[in-house]
Amino acid sequence: MAIDRTQWKQRNVFMASLIWGTHALPLYFEEVGHKGNSDLVCQKRIIKQVLRLFKSKQHSVLVLGDREFHSPKLASWLESRGVSFCLRQRKSLHFKPQDASDYEIVGKKGFKPGQSEFYTQVLCNKEDGIGPMNLAVYWKRKYRGKGPKEPWYILTNLPTLKQTLSIYRVRWGIEQMFKDIKTSGYNLENTQVNETRFFALLLLIMMAYTLATLYGQRLRDRTVDSYAARIQEYTNEPLRTSDFHVGLYGYAWIFSMQLWADLVLPLLALKPHKRLYFQRGFNALSLMKQEL
Repeated sequence: MAIDRTQWKQRNVFMASLIWGTHALPLYFEEVGHKGNSDLVCQKRIIKQVLRLFKSKQHSVLVLGDREFHSPKLASWLESRGVSFCLRQRKSLHFKPQDASDYEIVGKKGFKPGQSEFYTQVLCNKEDGIGPMNLAVYWKRKYRGKGPKEPWYILTNLPTLKQTLSIYRVRWGIEQMFKDIKTSGYNLENTQVNETRFFALLLLIMMAYTLATLYGQRLRDRTVDSYAARIQEYTNEPLRTSDFHVGLYGYAWIFSMQLWADLVLPLLALKPHKRLYFQRGFNALSLMKQEL
């Protein structure tokens, strides 16, 4: 489960999402009620609401959060509820390594690009002594002179550095979801609705986004996504067209064929030597309709 907060004009919204492969599907949202970051009380209240969805099904839960959720107190609270976590920390984090006699500031450890470290059984917050937990440090190596300006500091109860990094990377799915809901998909930011209608619209968008993403995944499984999205992918590279957009294109393809069928069929008859190609398209269209 990835948690994050986003701003839509004057609306400050906290959202929790389910990581689904390389995507995130919205689960729950709530207005923070003030500008800026959410506080620990707000974070606990919202996470509790989402944990209820999984408790009845006895699923194990792992929470992913960026630097807004850096509090070791939040990490300790999650662990007390049997929840795994990967919470990115700020460089000002005070921690005490297992073999050290005093607390240190993680940002002053002198890490360089390309370096990584995994501290086990550390204590956090000099005043509180919260822990023990694990602390992963990773600074991506620069490529062609470009790279992140600082390392990741991730507080976790996962056992290894490799597992921590691989799981934390999928948090990007919630950032992509925000982009799809805003400028790259439903364009929510340009709506002029009032407060009540905004949250009703956001709820509808969350449901539509989930349906479109799952539909796009089914089109990929049927290998008809190239017909829906007209995409060109390259071997061993991430998909450039998300499942969400494949799903949107699939809906649009079906609607367009229904709308323009009377005009399209006579035009197809003018190219009888292309009949086999047209038939492949109609077969793909039939498969798209079956997945609706």
